[in-house]
Amino acid sequence: MDQTTLERFKILFNELLGREENLKEKMSNLFIRDGVNDETEEASRHNECQLALKLTGREQFFKKKIWRALKKIDDGTFGQCEECGTEIGLNRLWARPTAELCIVCKEEQEGVEQHMIYDKRSHSNGKALAMSNIGKHIPAQKEEIKTPLSLVL
Repeated sequence: MDQTTLERFKILFNELLGREENLKEKMSNLFIRDGVNDETEEASRHNECQLALKLTGREQFFKKKIWRALKKIDDGTFGQCEECGTEIGLNRLWARPTAELCIVCKEEQEGVEQHMIYDKRSHSNGKALAMSNIGKHIPAQKEEIKTPLSLVL
């Protein structure tokens, strides 16, 4: 990848990091209590705070990906697939600048993940989703219906 393109990605990543800081300031204002007395307002504020916490987790995850991409630019490995080592297409990088896999490897990874429901993980907090999915994909066994004798007569 040429130096001009790398510089454009570096500028993009720095702009994204700047936007993240502005978002952080706006979200911190949600946690300031301003004399809320109404139960409805309190519930609404609680929901807003829960959403803000969720978004903050996602923001931290995305920030790590940006810092990793900036480090790759400095190392000279930005745009190389971590799986097979081939160059990630420029169109893919502009669509998803923090991409770490080429499209072929990413499709293969997603295909494997679809068949392994117990290994799927939440990227924002790293928790296994398996426990919440146990039994959802197992067909129910037919049970013999037992009718009370009084209903038969």
